[in-house]
Amino acid sequence: MEGFGINRPLPRIPIRPYILGIGVLATLTMYILAWAYPTFPGDEDALMRIQALRSGSLDDMAIWFANLGLLWVFMPASVALMGCLALARRYADVVMIIGGLAVIGIGQVLKTLVNRPRPEYYLVDTVPSGLSFPSGHSLLAVMMGGVLIYLVGLWVRPLLLRRAIQAGLILLVIVMGVSRVYLGVHWPSDVIGAYVFGVMALVGLIGLRNAVATAR
Repeated sequence: MEGFGINRPLPRIPIRPYILGIGVLATLTMYILAWAYPTFPGDEDALMRIQALRSGSLDDMAIWFANLGLLWVFMPASVALMGCLALARRYADVVMIIGGLAVIGIGQVLKTLVNRPRPEYYLVDTVPSGLSFPSGHSLLAVMMGGVLIYLVGLWVRPLLLRRAIQAGLILLVIVMGVSRVYLGVHWPSDVIGAYVFGVMALVGLIGLRNAVATAR
């Protein structure tokens, strides 16, 4: 007897939802651990190593980055950008920026829920108020920087220029986080927690932006 075989293509398993689910679970786990423990292993050692690089110029640069995260600095810039986008009828991009600002506000709520105290290694004269996890400045940097990186990918056609601008924005996001640890106002895990949450939120915002653009 002849055997009959049916060659059917194997069903394709959508990988992206699984990756997103793992990311959400990892983020949730990290925030629960931050609520349970005042620091993560290696936090203090990493902070002290970064502060060991201290110099006057690094102090000035870190304070400059800290000022970028002030409400009266980044909000007018965000409103101006949204105004320009609205005039250009790029309403989906405006929605993405509004969503990014909302995520930054959610980060402040998460600070209260996690309730982690700040480290006591301040290099600034004024002791910062508020709580530590996640780092608000770092979340601001990853949200606004991530949005700009995505928009640059849409707007800038020359490949070399596009990659150069995106690399510069990524560097700014990283330096913002390092500056918060350098100033002693956040543990390294506070910064990592902001980055993880911010990246997961960016994935959702890009999906929202594309849905709005498709619906128009």
